Amino acid sequence: MQWNRGVTLVLVVVLLTAGCLGGGGPAGGGSGEAESTPDGGGADDAADGPDLTDPETALRDAGSFTVTWRYAGVDATGARSEVRHEYHADLRGERSLTVTSTSRNGRSDGVTEQFVADGTTYVRTGTAEAPSYVSYPGSADVVGTAIALSQARAYGANEDLTAGRAERFDGVAVTRYELSEADSQLIQAGSAATSGAPGTAEITDFRYVVLVDEDGLSRHESWSFTGRTAEGRAISGEWEYSLTNVGTTGVDDPDWLADARATV
Repeated sequence: MQWNRGVTLVLVVVLLTAGCLGGGGPAGGGSGEAESTPDGGGADDAADGPDLTDPETALRDAGSFTVTWRYAGVDATGARSEVRHEYHADLRGERSLTVTSTSRNGRSDGVTEQFVADGTTYVRTGTAEAPSYVSYPGSADVVGTAIALSQARAYGANEDLTAGRAERFDGVAVTRYELSEADSQLIQAGSAATSGAPGTAEITDFRYVVLVDEDGLSRHESWSFTGRTAEGRAISGEWEYSLTNVGTTGVDDPDWLADARATV
């Protein structure tokens, strides 16, 4: 079953995030929250998962987009880590802004921003009080990097999802697909069967939701799990992927661009 790959992904992430930042997939509300519509269908309307289109082709045709990805979790040491990536892309204008921020136990580890315009890449790192800048000729194509954060196509997970109600997300009509309760229980049972050894974890709850628009684009994905290690320590994780402002994203100069140009 395709979900074996999803389980493996989650367990690997759990182990790798013990004492360090990590991530891999999503949960919660996005930058554009979903709204239910009264005429939505039921879970029996479709037995198969969504028919997903090629996101790279669709986004290049659209010309612009915004992708937001977030991870938050508690590892086996009890530390809470958070990671956030934002990709704002204007492909026709050949402009993009990428923002990455991380924190641990509520304390920021800093922010990295990369701005691309007019064939030049500018990078800002560090804190607001003590930023550092670098620039170099050339640009970065963020399309592949941004859509790689979507797990639906990457792991074939959509094959085990069940269609639910119709909703709206970021102003677009979408269909909600969820992992069935039976598959969630299989994941939990599988992790319980392999747990017990030091460094392994048992998943006690696992959820996955995908919102797909009429063009077959995954607009929002959320994963979440809770569990415990063989030593009895509680762990949890939630990931979130959102694709918004397709065809309407604009990329303005960041506030720090003048400082970056003056410095470098």
